[in-house]
Amino acid sequence: MKAAHHRYIMLLLLCLTAGIVDVIGYLSIGHVFTANMTGNIVLLGLAIGNSLQKTVMYSLTALLGFILGVIIASAIVGKQEKTFWPSGVTATLAVEAFVLLLFVCLSLFQSSAHLLIILLSIAMGLQTTAARKLNIAGISTTVLTGTLATFFEDATKRTLSSNTEKIFHTDAILRALTIVLYCLGAVIAAIAEPAYPFVVIWLPIVMIIGIIVFSITRFHEKHES
Repeated sequence: MKAAHHRYIMLLLLCLTAGIVDVIGYLSIGHVFTANMTGNIVLLGLAIGNSLQKTVMYSLTALLGFILGVIIASAIVGKQEKTFWPSGVTATLAVEAFVLLLFVCLSLFQSSAHLLIILLSIAMGLQTTAARKLNIAGISTTVLTGTLATFFEDATKRTLSSNTEKIFHTDAILRALTIVLYCLGAVIAAIAEPAYPFVVIWLPIVMIIGIIVFSITRFHEKHES
């Protein structure tokens, strides 16, 4: 398998991670999204409109944590040169893994919902910026509305245009798989979370650590032409 294919697989695993984390936040901590900020802002608006002060604070906490994660990740990867897999991406994922491990530890001691929400959303902010730095088909692993629209725009063009090949190119396939993997992560968490709260978070942690190890051993010497 080519190195590019390995990189695609790792990006898709991050999408799976986001789906799992989003469901954990929604089912077990305040009914908020910690990865999908579009959905979270909608929930914030609903809470404000219905004067649900507790839900408003949960949604604001998730939004604040996500922004903080993006800021931290941008500081790590922002000025790095474009490479096949920037070392800053690995460093950012390492910080994400640490934050998720901290979440696991604090969840054992019935910590406040606000603290747990902010940790998950920081992790997803970190991951979003790290994935965007890879610049693969415009995929961020957490923002799927644009990905969905782009996929069907491309599909429509290829269907209607006689001058365009009918075969989907790699970017289109990746966008479709991004949506599928995110949904699969949500399904996995929806099944596991009610019976075993927070246990399924270990799956994202293991995947992220695996990605870190693989990237260190295989990618850091590769540079895009």
